[in-house]
Amino acid sequence: MCGIVGVARAPGGPKPDRALLERAIVALHHRGPDGSGSHVTPNVGLGHTRLSIIDIDGGVQPMANEDGTVWTVYNGEIWNFADLRAQLLAAGHTFATRCDTEVLVHGYEEWGDDLVPRLNGMFAFAIWDDRRERLLLARDRIGKKPLYVSQTGDGLAFGSDVRSLLLASGASPRLNEDALAEFLFQRYVCAPRTLFEGVERLPAGHLLVYERGAAEVRPYWSLPRDARPEVLDPRDLRALLLDSVRLRLMSDVPLGVFLSGGVDSAAVLGLMREAGAGTVASFTIGFDDPVFDERPRARLTAERFGSDHHEVVVGADDFVDALPRLAWYRDEPIAEAAEIPLLLLSEFAGRQVKVVLSGEGGDELFGGYPKYRAERLLGLPTAAPRLALRVAGEVAVRRRSHRQLQRALETLEIRDPLLRWASWFRAFSVADLQRVLAPELRATASPASLTRPLAERLAPFAHLDAPRQMLVGDLQSYLPDNMLLRGDRVLMAGSIEGRMPLLDYRVIERVCRAPVSQRASWLRSKKVLRQALADVIPDEIQRGPKRGFPVPVARFLLEGRARLADRLVLSERALDRGLFDRGALTSLVDQARASRFDSQLRLFTLASLELWLRTNVDELTTRPPDGLEQVLEPREREPQDAVAG
Repeated sequence: MCGIVGVARAPGGPKPDRALLERAIVALHHRGPDGSGSHVTPNVGLGHTRLSIIDIDGGVQPMANEDGTVWTVYNGEIWNFADLRAQLLAAGHTFATRCDTEVLVHGYEEWGDDLVPRLNGMFAFAIWDDRRERLLLARDRIGKKPLYVSQTGDGLAFGSDVRSLLLASGASPRLNEDALAEFLFQRYVCAPRTLFEGVERLPAGHLLVYERGAAEVRPYWSLPRDARPEVLDPRDLRALLLDSVRLRLMSDVPLGVFLSGGVDSAAVLGLMREAGAGTVASFTIGFDDPVFDERPRARLTAERFGSDHHEVVVGADDFVDALPRLAWYRDEPIAEAAEIPLLLLSEFAGRQVKVVLSGEGGDELFGGYPKYRAERLLGLPTAAPRLALRVAGEVAVRRRSHRQLQRALETLEIRDPLLRWASWFRAFSVADLQRVLAPELRATASPASLTRPLAERLAPFAHLDAPRQMLVGDLQSYLPDNMLLRGDRVLMAGSIEGRMPLLDYRVIERVCRAPVSQRASWLRSKKVLRQALADVIPDEIQRGPKRGFPVPVARFLLEGRARLADRLVLSERALDRGLFDRGALTSLVDQARASRFDSQLRLFTLASLELWLRTNVDELTTRPPDGLEQVLEPREREPQDAVAG
């Protein structure tokens, strides 16, 4: 896993600045602490940082073909590179290394842009064709690896994160105020738009060609659009999953696995053992509150498969101290409180392994969220209030059940399907946004504006039934633009490569053709996955409730040092930005102090936004802040005699 950055000049544009490129490379150190390199000519500048996993001695980048006419910088893994390498050798190409990177330069020589759909992997890469003065950028099918671009009259800049892109191009960061309402509504921004003015994210499954000062973006892959579902044999799914896991054991360094208390990560660890992985290290996060602690269930899985198990317990001080550090790593504000414990787990695991497998994507692909079953209730010919209460109630976590249950039922009452689908994980409702945003920004918070990105993604799938459309929307929006993006950021902050075998594109294509009832039945999630791996997933995990990754946000952010949240939101620095109505913010903070669940979520989102603005927009630095003191004004800091949370 690596970091990439670069600049391609437009005709007549200035030569790429090597000093700026080197500064951008420094800012990517966490993505590749094992080495770095650059290649600069009058037409292009390419930068790379390396996390050595395959061909540790030979995979130095930027990498070129034999005569130096084709160059690449690459982030990711190509699972089928051995097969492609054999084809290229048969075609007469010569290889100097045994790493997957070299397949890209020779594959481009042989197949041109048609190389990209031949790849099975997670990747974001750039290929510079020096003869044609042509840049090819590509991002993997489902968006596991991020890639940002920015085009000006001088040329095009790209990077694994926005910070490196801006540093390499010499541009100043600016907030994209038109995207603010979208972020506050659903806690992420749909590609290609970002929260940075003038910077776009290349959508998953797309490539970009930059030539003669013009950029063309086009898709090379799409989710299946078959109108008629095709029943999926659980045995076929098991075979696909086992092969997917087997491919992801490819490594010259030790492997680990992230274990929650759920079905997906248990399935991955079980299949790793079946595929011959031997004893691997497993890592789990925990809290000292049994309501939120997943460690007992994770231990069941670890004991079942004999992993070398490690646990990290997160306290309030750990949580708060990590906030500014994570805000620096993120290209968008922290969306979920669960990201902070995951950062601490990644930093711990990164001191022992370089690669971890996880069950990421299982909820989106196999219908794991309660919302999938709750949505199906709306298709019933008669009302089913008791069943609705039962299904919606599964989103609750014991003591918070009445608040989350009420939120779920309110969501089900939204009649417009696009607005309802986008609202399931909302931070702010449309009405909330109309109150809290500054008057000049409220036009960006209309239902039509907020749902337009999802509508555009779903337009080619309008012939599908509503439940399948919702699943497709999550796979094309919520997963690549939110879950996978933040997963990449958090794991790479710990210099760890994350591998997600459930999201092999072959698995995705086959599962998407299955009827919705095989994924989310009326009373059980992930039906076909459970059937396929009934002998792998421990019975205690099979029977357990769907919990997600609960975090005691109220205790961490609203008690003791949690005053940090409202001190940030109501700080002079935040209020002077002119983004929000001051009276509405004061009211929201008062409600959050009264332990209103929705208000606590909104307060966390706003505090995350302010931290992100301070660490990503107000200034560009090449390293994360050492602690809270670096991002707080003197009057915002906690008194010395304050009681820690």
